[in-house]
Amino acid sequence: MTSLERVQAALSGTPPDRVPVGPFVGAAAAPLVGASLRDYYTDGAVIARAQHALWQAVGHDILVTAADTYYIAEAFGLKTTHHEHALPTVDEPLLSMLEEADALRLPDPEADGRMPVYLKALEELRVLTGSEVALRGTGTGPFSLAAYLLSEQAFLTLLADLDCGERGEEDRLRLHRLLDLMADTTAAFLRAQIDRGVHLAYLGDSLASAEMISPAMYRAYALPYHQKVFASAKAHAAAAGRTVFTLLHICGANQPSLAAFAETGADLLEIDHKVPLAEARRLAGPATSLIGNLDPVQTLLLGTPERVFVESGRAIREARGADGRFILGSGCFVPPGTPLENLRQMVAAAEKTNSEEHGTTW
Repeated sequence: MTSLERVQAALSGTPPDRVPVGPFVGAAAAPLVGASLRDYYTDGAVIARAQHALWQAVGHDILVTAADTYYIAEAFGLKTTHHEHALPTVDEPLLSMLEEADALRLPDPEADGRMPVYLKALEELRVLTGSEVALRGTGTGPFSLAAYLLSEQAFLTLLADLDCGERGEEDRLRLHRLLDLMADTTAAFLRAQIDRGVHLAYLGDSLASAEMISPAMYRAYALPYHQKVFASAKAHAAAAGRTVFTLLHICGANQPSLAAFAETGADLLEIDHKVPLAEARRLAGPATSLIGNLDPVQTLLLGTPERVFVESGRAIREARGADGRFILGSGCFVPPGTPLENLRQMVAAAEKTNSEEHGTTW
């Protein structure tokens, strides 16, 4: 099987030749082509060259275009600072009060913010890889995107005020209009990526974590908009006659909300290292595929190759079902400086698991 065929089989419920491997490596790939972090997240051609170099060095199955989280928010006018050796930071919130959100308009993913950077990355990766490897796109979730415009603190305070009755129904409706606009924006961006050949349509919305909001808040203010984005992506892919799988990433110990995550329409849930994979499998249900969940810092960045190999085997043993539906990955972004040999050991563990009989003791 090619990497792409392996990923598609696993997500379709057909056992692949081995467990696919897809660590969440974004800007950490920049040094492979001598690029700074700023070069990476402002130039789609650099993203593509670095991801291709990483694939050649590691032999994994999924290439990632994601790098930072403000490229869509910038399309609305959010001012950020681009650092040469660090990811962007926000200068100040775009909105000083919720009422200002009424003036926002839907941006164009082909022209606004840095969305075109990530579209170019996909175009270049298709040229470099053909149909050999799965391409994972990027997309900021509506909940986080709204928070970036207001500031995370102001946004979460607003939710708390609404929850305890300190803000009225007019503000609740205004917030839902803002979230709906954010969902339309991300959905348009995912559709543009599908047009450029993405195989995994990604939605990252980590502020909607169970460590930040209650499960009830997730169902009220995040779930409907995740469903809207994924439904749009699936309809667009179906109309184009393409096989595209949807992926939801939310960091944190999300056991209280995992069942709701499975209701979003995501084909694949990325599981943080804080959640035991066996528990994630039980909470998400057998029909939802999982990707994860090696600790990005303690295992991949700081661990020995031997530790990575053993932890990879543990993850495969805990999460792989009889029909596949599991991809070995990292719990979140792989940090810069992670040894390539540690990433190679993830592939080695998947290959060894395939070559041995079921039930091997690691």
